[in-house]
Amino acid sequence: MEVDKPSDKSLKLTLRRASMDLLARREHARIELSDKLRRKYPEQEPLFDAVLDQLEADNLLSDSRFAEAYVRYRKQKGFGPLMLQQELRIKGVAQDLIDEYVDARSSEWQQTLEVVLTKKRRLATEPETEQAKRKFQQKLYRFCLSRGFPADMISRLLFRR
Repeated sequence: MEVDKPSDKSLKLTLRRASMDLLARREHARIELSDKLRRKYPEQEPLFDAVLDQLEADNLLSDSRFAEAYVRYRKQKGFGPLMLQQELRIKGVAQDLIDEYVDARSSEWQQTLEVVLTKKRRLATEPETEQAKRKFQQKLYRFCLSRGFPADMISRLLFRR
């Protein structure tokens, strides 16, 4: 007895539902969503483009909305523009969208950095010796670099007199 193979239409519907379930939780970039579908439905990969194209046409999937939401969320967590640019590139967001939502020259990043530095200073005990102060500033500097802030911006805020 031969088992009927599900039609492309029902497979596309399954993929669409799975995609919409993921999109209901949060915004996703197209490539990110495609990767998640590939892990769950590897045998249906030839249908992904059609399903994702339809989701974009229905305005349910948008790299622009994803980039905007991602930048807002990560900025609130204290990450800088260089880190966000790199993360968005990894997630497959187009460079023009990255440039639109992450302007490293914006004064907003300086405010974000000030908040990060204030929190870090508040958590630490104030060093007493001059050497300990320099060491603490270097530690703060490295931390801010690891968070994706430009070196010149960190220097201006951290070493201003």
